[in-house]
Amino acid sequence: MDKFWKNIRAGLRKSVCFRGKADRGEFWRWVLFVVCGCLLLLAVEALFLIIRARIDSRDIGNALVWIGGIVFFAFLLFSMLSVLAVGARRLRDAGYRPWLIVVPFLLLIGSYHPVLDFALSGMDDTPPEIPLSLSFAYQAITAFVCLFYVVLLSQKSR
Repeated sequence: MDKFWKNIRAGLRKSVCFRGKADRGEFWRWVLFVVCGCLLLLAVEALFLIIRARIDSRDIGNALVWIGGIVFFAFLLFSMLSVLAVGARRLRDAGYRPWLIVVPFLLLIGSYHPVLDFALSGMDDTPPEIPLSLSFAYQAITAFVCLFYVVLLSQKSR
């Protein structure tokens, strides 16, 4: 457990440092920290939504939901930058070019519109802007590339 917190402190210290190397343990412990932080903040946001639904004063409930959303969004921005940095250091340690970490992030950012288009397709009579088959194909390619990067990031150091 001590090694986990040591890696978290190192991750916080080097959250915007793209130079150097990161071993597998440092990378995966940092990703675990970010995922747990996101899940915790999502649980708090869900709690705020429940509170807003239960209380009589809508102003306090809306304020809680807004504050929770802003904190979650700020954590996402911070964690995206830090995961990019530790991912670049991890790729360098595995013997690959560090700028390759940008590829899955661009695909994930690009997947926002097809997913949203698919989710909203049944809400009204207008057809989706992107055909569902293309949307599914894009999501499948994105998932394959992300899994490929998991393999790259899990390789031993060179």
